[in-house]
Amino acid sequence: MSGALNSPAGLPRAGLLGAGEDFASIGCAVTGASSRTRSRAWWIAFAGACGLLGVFASALTWLLLNGVGVWHNNNPVVWALDIVAYDWWIGIACGALLTSATLRLTGAAWRSGIDRIAETTAILAAAAAALYPIIHLGRPWVFYWTLPYPNTLALWPQFRSPLVWDAVDIISFLGVCLSLWYVGLVPDFASLRDRAFEAVQGEIRAADEGRGRRRRLTLLKAQAYGILALGWRGASTHWERWLLAVRTLSMLALVLVVSLQTGASVMLSGSVLPGWHDTLLPVTFLAGSLLSGVGVTAALTVLVRRALGLEALITGRHIALMARLMLALGLASTYCYATEIFSSLLHGDAYDRAVLVRRLSGSHAWAFWLIVVFALLPVQLFWSSRLRDSGLVVALVGIAAAIGSFGDHFMLLIVTLSHDFLPSSAHPYTMGVWGLATLAGSIGLFLALLLLGLRTLPMVSITETKRFAEAHPDGRPSGEATPTLAETAQAPLWGVSAEFDEAGDLAAAVKALQARDFGARIEAYGPVPMGRAAALLGRPAGILPLLALGAALAGFVAFMGLCLYATGFDYVFDVGGRPRFSWQAFLVPSVSFGTLCGGLMTVLALLFQNRLPRLNHPAFAIPGFHRASEDRFFLALEAAGPRFDPARIEQALARLPEGRPLMVRRVPL
Repeated sequence: MSGALNSPAGLPRAGLLGAGEDFASIGCAVTGASSRTRSRAWWIAFAGACGLLGVFASALTWLLLNGVGVWHNNNPVVWALDIVAYDWWIGIACGALLTSATLRLTGAAWRSGIDRIAETTAILAAAAAALYPIIHLGRPWVFYWTLPYPNTLALWPQFRSPLVWDAVDIISFLGVCLSLWYVGLVPDFASLRDRAFEAVQGEIRAADEGRGRRRRLTLLKAQAYGILALGWRGASTHWERWLLAVRTLSMLALVLVVSLQTGASVMLSGSVLPGWHDTLLPVTFLAGSLLSGVGVTAALTVLVRRALGLEALITGRHIALMARLMLALGLASTYCYATEIFSSLLHGDAYDRAVLVRRLSGSHAWAFWLIVVFALLPVQLFWSSRLRDSGLVVALVGIAAAIGSFGDHFMLLIVTLSHDFLPSSAHPYTMGVWGLATLAGSIGLFLALLLLGLRTLPMVSITETKRFAEAHPDGRPSGEATPTLAETAQAPLWGVSAEFDEAGDLAAAVKALQARDFGARIEAYGPVPMGRAAALLGRPAGILPLLALGAALAGFVAFMGLCLYATGFDYVFDVGGRPRFSWQAFLVPSVSFGTLCGGLMTVLALLFQNRLPRLNHPAFAIPGFHRASEDRFFLALEAAGPRFDPARIEQALARLPEGRPLMVRRVPL
């Protein structure tokens, strides 16, 4: 089998990729993984998830018939299990997204097996969280009333209400997270598209020879992947802009996550309630959320590795690195909790110490001990290198961290709200069965969507894994190395193509040909970014980050201006004696809306600069071009003037001093 990784240097794979894996085998492993889920275990798991969805539907029906009182909310615990579950899901989503964004921005080599799983976790958790602000409205079918839109009553939503903040934040989070996830998937969709169309061609050939039949489902699958790929063809300019877009979206995601996780906790710590009034609270909140997000990502990484048989792409080192990350976050959380306890004991007031006593020994003390037993203690197992290498232990500790995080949100919200300064305000709270059923149902939604994703989407990034493989070749020889004579059939031509098995050979050919006038436009295509070829072609990636920054700033200013205008001039409604222009209350949703605008601008700029979507292009007519998404690199010299002479180009390609092509073809119009 030919491969793209034929560098003579036998560099180690750093334990992050199986020995001998090349571009072709990576693509086969990921795209063929979905077939491995068609097992009895998958169906049993999917049936269980659907059962929880049935519980979810029953809980929602009961909720709509009887109101949010079925959750046992009371006064002062006006925020009960609904807000606890919402914050818990958001914490998992933020932790997972921050993991992916940080790995992408730092260029960590081990992102190849983690980033897609982390982003999928973030999207599914955010989707589960997004239901709570809607269903707890009482009349969820008018949820859009929480958003600012032109209406016949000329009313604004109350921008000082956390309900509006939640609506804007969750929409922004889903927008940015989906943008990062989908942009990362576009090259992988192109790979799936090419493989699916190859399968269609194979069925056609078999049917013509009487050895099989054409299946409509195969063609529909190829068409669906073709639409999702948006006409991606892996041109060098595509890749340069794609890299910029991914980095820009990762930066926006980083800003959004920090804003969401610290913004809400800063507002809580700014209140006077004992248990919230603490400068360390934002750090504790962020560390706990990160631990839960990384824990769920680690557990799903182990699941994906085992269920899809991707041990060569998600290695034991990936698992061990996730364990180390959980240990670091667990230690940070332990430090925050210990500091909070000692601070309350040493210089807290009587109310502060009373909250501490209730947390440790009150009726809801189980929440605190849930944190200790499930989140803080299990991660200490990872001091042992043997346990860090155990996928089962890492998965169990990751799930335990998520359970402990639920206890953290319950303790922070319920225990604090259930007793303030006035004894008359104390009102015990107990969880109701319908609140628990709703929580279980949201978990069912998460699992059902995850199981469907395992069967339909590449859960490991093909592109990032190939980029890692290119940077760490194993030195396997290529199966083809002899140039093939050019075809010289006379026909109206789009251009001449040359096929290479290495990005280095392609760059050498570009360097040799670019200085000569062939009357042709030179473009390069391949399965991974081709930095050297793009630099030689002299095509800057553009101003995409500046456009994203401008859109983010414009969105921030516009939303802040809208809030100030609505609350200060057009719909003055004083809440709690707050100043008329209390801009601090609008800061977090303004940042969220700004990042959403920046993310959407990034996607639009990427599509516009790359002239996408485009379902067809002359480059697709290059013979064997489907391998441009798999393991081959193509150089195209497109006819661009009267001096275009295909025979002269073919001679030049055949006489290249280095990096001679495997194949030279004339490409018809």
